[in-house]
Amino acid sequence: MTIPLFVGIDVSSKENVVCCLTDEEEKRALCRFTVLNNRPGIMELQKRINQLVDKHSFDEIRFGLEHTGCYSTHAAIYLHRHLDFGCSNVKVYMFNPSLIKEYKKSHFLSPPKNDRVDAWYIAAKVRSGHLPHPFTWSEPMMALQRLTRTRYHLMKALVRESNFLMTNLYLKCSDYTLVFENKLSATSLAVMEEFESSETLAEISVDQLVEFLIQHGKNRFDDPQSVAKELQKAARSSYRLSKAMADSVNLAMASSIRVIRTIQEQIKSIKKAIEDHLKTIPQTLDSVPGIGPIFSSGILAEIGDIHQFASHKQLAKHAGIAWTENQSGNFTASQTRLIHSGNRYLRYYLMEAANSVRVHDPVFAEYYAKKKAEPKQFAHKRALALTARKLVRLVFHLLKTNQLYQPRGGNQQEIL
Repeated sequence: MTIPLFVGIDVSSKENVVCCLTDEEEKRALCRFTVLNNRPGIMELQKRINQLVDKHSFDEIRFGLEHTGCYSTHAAIYLHRHLDFGCSNVKVYMFNPSLIKEYKKSHFLSPPKNDRVDAWYIAAKVRSGHLPHPFTWSEPMMALQRLTRTRYHLMKALVRESNFLMTNLYLKCSDYTLVFENKLSATSLAVMEEFESSETLAEISVDQLVEFLIQHGKNRFDDPQSVAKELQKAARSSYRLSKAMADSVNLAMASSIRVIRTIQEQIKSIKKAIEDHLKTIPQTLDSVPGIGPIFSSGILAEIGDIHQFASHKQLAKHAGIAWTENQSGNFTASQTRLIHSGNRYLRYYLMEAANSVRVHDPVFAEYYAKKKAEPKQFAHKRALALTARKLVRLVFHLLKTNQLYQPRGGNQQEIL
């Protein structure tokens, strides 16, 4: 018969509060102590736990921590990989903080909130069972995750800065958005910078504007003269600004354009690093039309060990691509929302991948079109979420079996 020790650790940036419980259903802790959240502190924790193991002959240790971002990462890695506690059966569990919060509420209507109480409840949760998959650490996957999350952060920053730029662009040249499909292209940004006002853009000769477009567009326009005419037409029909207002708008736009170009350069650098890193990890996700190295990396890095998920339903719930249920008696709601919990990074990469796959793969294209034709509201968002849910089943199967995807045709364009 095993003698387990349950250790709850409330992690913060500076210190870790530790509570140790036994399998006896008692509220009194076996031991409590606090250590610094650094290397000397984690070594002190090992020493204190080893003393308990020697004294009480524990042959199993279960550690529980809240997943508090970067603050719990080092502690979990050291507990799982680097520390010796004198027994072979050591497992580490990472909990969503909201799960511990709900567990506390199930015992008290208004539970106190302090580090000692939180550590006790984490240990009690570990003791109660119904645990997630034990924490596993893969250095290649965690390194890849740092890159893919950095890209996610940069993409969000790019969208935010672009939206702000568009507000100023509308003030400067309200009809400009009707010309370029990609407002952030090198040529489009050059036009925004070069011409101080819509009047200046409207008054320049067509030949000069065509030469400008060819130079900055690197001769990629099929019909630069047509683009030039559209630009001048938009400039003539746009609202006019006063001189003082125009100067302020131009300065704000110049600042945004510099930020956007910097972010775009960093995204290219991160993309290259992701592609190089992915080459060292065996995987088959990029065999799916529409899923390239970026989306493959984002999905792989957030899933980690696929064997921690018993089914594709668990994986979908982990990604937040699952729907709430609203049922009582004979009533069942016909419309429900996506759950609010889940890994936002995994959800982002799955949704982006689904949007790409539906373009390149005929099976997913047909499914998306069918779902988009069903409702009257939120047709695209609903169809895309359902397509992402379908993609989850495929991702789960490919990672479980390590097989290649066999598409039935599709557009073989360059994919992200």
